Amino acid sequence: PGEPARCFASESHLDEIASALGADPVEFRLRYLGENNRLREVLLAATKKAGWQTRPSPAPASRGSRVTGRGVAIVDRSNTMVAVVAEVEVDKSNGKVAVQRITVAHDCGLIINPDGLKNQIEGQVIQGVSRTLLEEVHFDASSVKSLDWKTYPVLRFQDVPDTEIVLISRPEMPAFGGGEATIVPMPAAIGNAVFDALGVRLREVPLTPQRILSALKDGASRTPRA
Repeated sequence: PGEPARCFASESHLDEIASALGADPVEFRLRYLGENNRLREVLLAATKKAGWQTRPSPAPASRGSRVTGRGVAIVDRSNTMVAVVAEVEVDKSNGKVAVQRITVAHDCGLIINPDGLKNQIEGQVIQGVSRTLLEEVHFDASSVKSLDWKTYPVLRFQDVPDTEIVLISRPEMPAFGGGEATIVPMPAAIGNAVFDALGVRLREVPLTPQRILSALKDGASRTPRA
């Protein structure tokens, strides 16, 4: 249960270091993956499928209220390797984040049922976007205040992103499982994409419009934009 939060912190911090060094976020991760060839392979597969263009983050500042960005995150969860590339559009006038496309590369060892695995991954993408952008329990000293779908909103059909999946099967290995691994790097990939778009770093999810507008107002990132 704690892995999405851990991954959000560690993969966001990796992006911050890469940005401070003027390094591309993918190239920076590849530089320090060492001999973890499976994690390296999913990272390369996801970024190739997504059409990743090498450059540092954040993106050069653009005019207009709507800005776009891309972000990446990776995880080794119990020997299942996942890389996620998120592409977002952020409306600076109201703080709304729209996740436009998610690309996932997934290596869980031996794949027994590719269609079933894709179904699992797609479900985790939807829930991951929902949790990253919307889902938050509010409470006060006496009770929980999130009691219905208005006070605890979830992702709607029209906001589900396009999803691309690359499966890497390794018949020589056991089946390590694909039930939860994809959701782990989702908040980090989306958060890194928002940083790429805005040049400000958010350190708490969900990435609600209020938090986006507050980060823009406060100048949460010290990273200069090109």
